[in-house]
Amino acid sequence: MSESGSRAGCEVIDVIEQLAVGIDGSHASFEALDQAIMVAKRLQSALKCVFVVDSRKTQVPIVYSGGAFDISTERIYLPLDPNLREYYGKIAEDLREFGANCLRFCAKRAGDSDLKITTIVREGYPAAELCEECRSADILIVGQKGENAHYKRSIVGSTTEDLVRTSPRPVQVVPVHRESLDRVMFVYDGSRTAENALRFYVNALGNVARSFEVALVSDDQSVALPDEEIEFLKQHGVPVELPNRDRVSLDSVLQGIETRGTDMILVGAYGRKKMLELILGSTASRLIRRSTVPVLVVY
Repeated sequence: MSESGSRAGCEVIDVIEQLAVGIDGSHASFEALDQAIMVAKRLQSALKCVFVVDSRKTQVPIVYSGGAFDISTERIYLPLDPNLREYYGKIAEDLREFGANCLRFCAKRAGDSDLKITTIVREGYPAAELCEECRSADILIVGQKGENAHYKRSIVGSTTEDLVRTSPRPVQVVPVHRESLDRVMFVYDGSRTAENALRFYVNALGNVARSFEVALVSDDQSVALPDEEIEFLKQHGVPVELPNRDRVSLDSVLQGIETRGTDMILVGAYGRKKMLELILGSTASRLIRRSTVPVLVVY
């Protein structure tokens, strides 16, 4: 894939008409809901809340057995106990009802804000189902950690990180709801997706924040922030701040969030060395794991 980071089904949205938010019943997902409600009110957008019944919890387990080198010896074993199917059926039924209760809560909270809201229960693999649902939305908002937040995750593979890597729409990852959206930090690395993030912000969110701070974060010594970028922002009325044209570390950006009063971080999904980042972990991945404010990831 080229540096442009373009993928089938991906595009830069100019107007946010509908936000989708992933709900799993966790505290983090309701933080994402509150963030989505705040943004939707600012942009006068509709809201779609999606609960996915994880099919990995509801399907009767299948055991595979076979030789290490001879696929012809493979055998598939289904549990013989008929009560097991009833047991997993009950789990599915309970999860659907739990999802419906969560979405009723979402509808009430959004209704109290006079927002137009749609609620949907789907069943399948959460990241894949949310990706499909967000095709009819302009942005997807999810919690930083989900229902398994009490388990420590130090590797790529969570639903949130899967979404950031595969979503056809920009994804906002929310560790905690911010009451305001006044100060935005743009992490610039010279990549095409950073350019897409800049365009997305200007066209869809440019009149939301009172301050737009730019930080040059790149290990590539040839990367510099073009003057044309700053002029582009100014021409569109974005109140841009450039405290330092020198490169800064991602750690310094994260450590200064509270000091600067940052409300949101904007970043491109992939850097200039995309294949390397897919293996080692991109700037976006590090941000969504460690940031204490919402991170908006654009492709």
